[in-house]
Amino acid sequence: MVLKYTENPDVMDWDLAELQKRFVGYDIYIVDKDLKIIKTTYEEDLGLDFSKFGSFAAVVRERMAGNEFEVDRIDLSTQAGEIKKYSYMPSPDNQYLFELSVSIEDKYPSFQSLNLFKDAASLTEQYEMVEDIGFYSVEPLHYGVAKLRNSKRPYLNPDVPEFEEELARQVVIQNAMQRDTRSIEGIQHSYRFFPALISSTESEDGWNSYVVGIIYNDQVVQKEMTQHWNLFLANIILMTVLFGSFIAVVVYLIRNFEYQAHHDKLTGLANRKYFEEEFNKLTNKADSAGRNIGLVFIDIDKFKEINDNFGHDTGDEVLKSIAFRIENSLKDKDLKARMGGDEFVVALTDLSSKQQIMEVTKRLIAEIKKPLFIGMKEIPVSVSAGVSVYPDESSEIETLLKNADSAMYKAKRKERSIEKGDSSIL
Repeated sequence: MVLKYTENPDVMDWDLAELQKRFVGYDIYIVDKDLKIIKTTYEEDLGLDFSKFGSFAAVVRERMAGNEFEVDRIDLSTQAGEIKKYSYMPSPDNQYLFELSVSIEDKYPSFQSLNLFKDAASLTEQYEMVEDIGFYSVEPLHYGVAKLRNSKRPYLNPDVPEFEEELARQVVIQNAMQRDTRSIEGIQHSYRFFPALISSTESEDGWNSYVVGIIYNDQVVQKEMTQHWNLFLANIILMTVLFGSFIAVVVYLIRNFEYQAHHDKLTGLANRKYFEEEFNKLTNKADSAGRNIGLVFIDIDKFKEINDNFGHDTGDEVLKSIAFRIENSLKDKDLKARMGGDEFVVALTDLSSKQQIMEVTKRLIAEIKKPLFIGMKEIPVSVSAGVSVYPDESSEIETLLKNADSAMYKAKRKERSIEKGDSSIL
């Protein structure tokens, strides 16, 4: 979409239906500077104004002003009530935000069986003690509360009783169940609000948390407890298991999507974006401990010849095998990533000197260069590597990567070997 924009910046002239053929299973959205969806393949969201959505509006503006591809977690479509996964990329001139969405129910058909509103209504009808089961969305900055509904648009209703609003808000703030009682028409009612999906402002910028609220009729509860104590306990366990199962499925899906967004599909190693994010965390630990970090850039020599001589399937197996060797030759807390193509990078942590970094790097390269067999064939594999050191050379990840990459190409051109202790790679 970014490439198409460079060729034709008149987005209103785009044929989104034709463009959608390149994004099978996805819907396309174009958001303008006013934060309105001005063009989309998903007609229900046409005209949706993000500027009315509190903290998320600030997130959308920030993303439009940036230059990075962003992937968000699962969320509820405000207009259609569908559970979706969204991703975003700004136009090069920051005039538009291009958005893709994929339906979780389409991607995971088993998810269709999790009809929350239907299950909640069924439980409410089945158990006299349960007055209501509600689902609440809480935004992360000002903790505004809206109640989810499935009967009409918008599917987030901000008109929530103050008492319920405060319970939902405290669930998110404290990340713990909240309880209280309230008399309704002379009958005592118990409120139990549970955390379902609680966002961390550190990792899920701008996205809402979700809370389940159950209201019990205490008069009926007491009657049930007196007459059917065992049945009462069974009912409570049943409801707990139901919501626990739902939460477990959603958490699994979220983690699965986030893993895919942060890791290379072929090798399972971190991708470049995730590597850079995690590297910044490692530098904080290194600074506090007075340690160095060795950044090692690794390139497979003549990888094109492997593909040409043995086929791309064999080439993929070589990449996976080398990734496996990298993963299993280093400490768990060392950071490993595939940068793309035949290039890998690792961050060696908790080391006190360049000498230690070099020793670890030598062992790693020696392990990678061991004979490699794919099927019944031995595949000749050689690699070149370059090293840069934090914080001696730089505190910036881009500079460190550039230095390590430059050192790697220097070693490749001059056929110098890390194993022989050539210091020119530093």
